[in-house]
Amino acid sequence: MENGQYNEKISKYAVRIALNNHKELKGSGVLFLRQSGESPLLFTAAHVLYPIFQNSNNTLLYLGCSDCDGNPHEIEINVHWVKEKSQAIAQVGETYIHPRYEEKETEKNGKKEYNYDVAIVVLRWEEWMRSLDYYELKGEKVGNDLNGWGFPEAADSETKKEHATILSGKKEICGKIENTEKETGKFSVYYNAGTWERNVTRENYMSCFSGCGLFHYENNRMLLNGLISCEFGDRSVGTMFWASSSNLLLGLMDYFGVEQNYPLSFEYYKEMTMKEIPEIRKEARRFFCDWYEELTEDYHLLPENFSDDTRIGLLCESTRKFCDNFWVGQLKKCILLYGIQKIKPDELTAPFVKILNPCGVDNVRLVFLCTEEKAESVIGSLIEKEYFTKSGDIKNGTIFVLNGKENNRNCNIVFKRFECRQVVCSIIDGYSSISTRKIQHKTYNLCQENEEEDFDIIRGKLAKCNLAALGIDNMMSVLNQGRVDKKCMKKEMEGLLEKVWEI
Repeated sequence: MENGQYNEKISKYAVRIALNNHKELKGSGVLFLRQSGESPLLFTAAHVLYPIFQNSNNTLLYLGCSDCDGNPHEIEINVHWVKEKSQAIAQVGETYIHPRYEEKETEKNGKKEYNYDVAIVVLRWEEWMRSLDYYELKGEKVGNDLNGWGFPEAADSETKKEHATILSGKKEICGKIENTEKETGKFSVYYNAGTWERNVTRENYMSCFSGCGLFHYENNRMLLNGLISCEFGDRSVGTMFWASSSNLLLGLMDYFGVEQNYPLSFEYYKEMTMKEIPEIRKEARRFFCDWYEELTEDYHLLPENFSDDTRIGLLCESTRKFCDNFWVGQLKKCILLYGIQKIKPDELTAPFVKILNPCGVDNVRLVFLCTEEKAESVIGSLIEKEYFTKSGDIKNGTIFVLNGKENNRNCNIVFKRFECRQVVCSIIDGYSSISTRKIQHKTYNLCQENEEEDFDIIRGKLAKCNLAALGIDNMMSVLNQGRVDKKCMKKEMEGLLEKVWEI
């Protein structure tokens, strides 16, 4: 992902927090999606919300948010402070302030200082949220570059202008982590404030930036490192602020039992798939629905059954656990293998198929891989991450069922077995600095255990490199094209599998 794309994505998570019908700005926050259709969370600084509960345990918040296209959305929500974890049930409006939150004034200049400065509000799900991507929470590290978007008080006058929206005062802030304090979960950030107007000071520039999410981009993943808390030290130290670590947010979620669950069912992903099958393909649609109902109603197939597939270390710009594209692909795979190949429901997490070859029948494992990587790079990444080592997750004799976004064409790819051997041969071009011995170690399990010769991608001894790749849309074509009856579909599926397993 380019820096511009990353910056544009994180700007969409920024939330303006206000009272009195958006007129009274209180601070900033960041939207956190747990899964499609489930109540999202608002992360912010504790000191943004703590004062509004001093006179009442209930209050109205007016939130300004944006969808993936930057269109503004307003949320009016009645919130109440839940202080005891035994009372928390993650219902809309529940607000959790860190139980160790403390606010004190420094002796030298009377400025306030905050510890454990994090809070969470449970929001209601709205359909426009479905367009947003997901990010992960990860603790900070000294030297990390950070980007965030918030709503500083100094820019809030922009929202009052003609044709303005509630998001018009949104500003970017960038910085680098200077130091961490593990005991209180704080870290200090040196930030670039850009050019200020004459009457803007560090204090009113930072005011209401509190609660702004601070993101770090690493290994193609968007990571929330923390939230802005308050200014750091005296004005003489320059442009610095304190931030609260994402580890505090994770701890607060755990304390009140707010979990990042897997999707509760495949129902939404079934509906997405049905939209792909033309209305005129009535028999195909009926088969898909019937097999779906059998798997989910009779055998209780759930997304959480496939937790291992969400953890594979391949390039992903989202988070598989919360990604619609991942679950649509997973559901297609399961329904086709169950309905056409008659694979038992309890074997769908690690399915095997029998494929005819000139010498008999091969028992071939199917591995579901959802990735943003180009198909020809997938095997190289698996070798690099040692998925083929003796204790690795992927063995010889495998067909990769590839899923991915359209621009990488993984859904439509077919790599026959002999083509995969050529791909494996070419991988060495990218490993010129790695020894033969190390590569042989990484690819140990590509050779049968009883074979004397080692698998060697340098010398080209590839007789036992039995890998192939098949896009999920190629499997779906069995349902979407041609005659639709069970006998015909089974014949087409077996022909497709034999084709990719061709010697």
